[in-house]
Formats: sequence, C-alpha cells, structure tokens
Amino acid sequence: MPWTPALPAAFLLFLLFQGNPAQRDVTQKPAVLLVNEGESVNITCSITTKGMLVGMYLKREVENAMEVLYITNNGSSLTVNFHYKDRINISCLQTEVRITLHQLQKNDTGLYVCRGSILENYEPNCVSSQGTILVVKGMEQAECHMASWVPYVLSFMVLISVSALGYLILSHIDIKKHCQEGKKKQANTVYEDMSYTLRLNTIATGNPYNKC
Repeated sequence: MPWTPALPAAFLLFLLFQGNPAQRDVTQKPAVLLVNEGESVNITCSITTKGMLVGMYLKREVENAMEVLYITNNGSSLTVNFHYKDRINISCLQTEVRITLHQLQKNDTGLYVCRGSILENYEPNCVSSQGTILVVKGMEQAECHMASWVPYVLSFMVLISVSALGYLILSHIDIKKHCQEGKKKQANTVYEDMSYTLRLNTIATGNPYNKC
C-alpha cells in the first residue's frame, strides 16, 4: 500500500507523543487504524486529571491539519468541522468519549489527537493524548491489486487451452495410428486365411492316381 509523504512525519509525531504513559492525562485508542475508503472507525478518548475538565478537542495533525470537533464537559455544546458534517457520531460516558467517523475518504488520512482543555488552580491548561494514526486506502488501490492478478489468470487459461489442444491432437494421432494398425492386421489375417485354404485345397487334390 502506497504511503503519502506526510505519513513518515506522522509516525515521528506519534513516537513523540507517546511519552510516559504514567504521566499522561489523556489516553486514546487504538494507536493505528488501516481501513478502506467508505468504511467507519471508532476512536476512544479517556481523560483523567486533577483539574477541572472544560472540554475536549479532536484535532487532525500533520496533513490538512484542522479541528475535527469540540465538545464541552457536560456535552451541552458540540462543534463539528464542516468536512466531517453528517459523518461523525459521539457517545459520552463520564470521562470517556467515543468518536465514530463514517464514510471515510482517502484525504481523511492523518494523525488524530484528543486534547483536553482543563483548569488547574484557576489556570487554563491543555493535556494531550498519544494520538491515533488513521490511514485510508483509496478504492483504486484495491482495484489495482485485483487487476495485478489478471495477467496470471489469463496466462493460466492460455496454458490450459494449449494443453487441452495438444492432448486432443495427440489423441487423434494415436487413434488414427491404432485404426491403421487394425486394418493392416485384419488384411494380414485375411491373407493368411486365404493362403491356408489354398494349401488345404492343394493337399486335398494331390495326384488322383496315387492310391497310397
């Protein structure tokens, strides 16, 4: 599967965001998603912090960076980027948010990061997860993969056809040969029978004057 130039950078950022799990306030799963165009994926973000959670962002980084959505802590307000309009569902359970992206397109490929907006000692702060790398494979790639088998299938069919034709030709030659051998054997048998009959007639006739 081909990789866009931005994907290696996404992996570098992914490693950068890993950090120390024990010190992370936002956990996100899964780490990597590889899907085909038109499919759906789930991204789960969980925020645990001593501060007060104000809201949560899902942002797409690296390629075509944008703010995908923002949801307030109590879920009373939700803002979704127009690019994902009618293609996103959200379910909240306490401090865990499950985000479902539908009808994925090839240009949805990127690094998706959950960020929490919090207040610590009355000071605004932002906590971040390690992110999820999403790679969406275009339909033309799947078609090319299938098309790559066509030459092998055609070659196999040609080989089978040639083998069948060769078998029929050899069978025809073999049958013709057996027929010719059969006719020759039959002719020899008739000749031998005629020779044997003539010999019998000669012996039976012999010399009519010989009485012994």
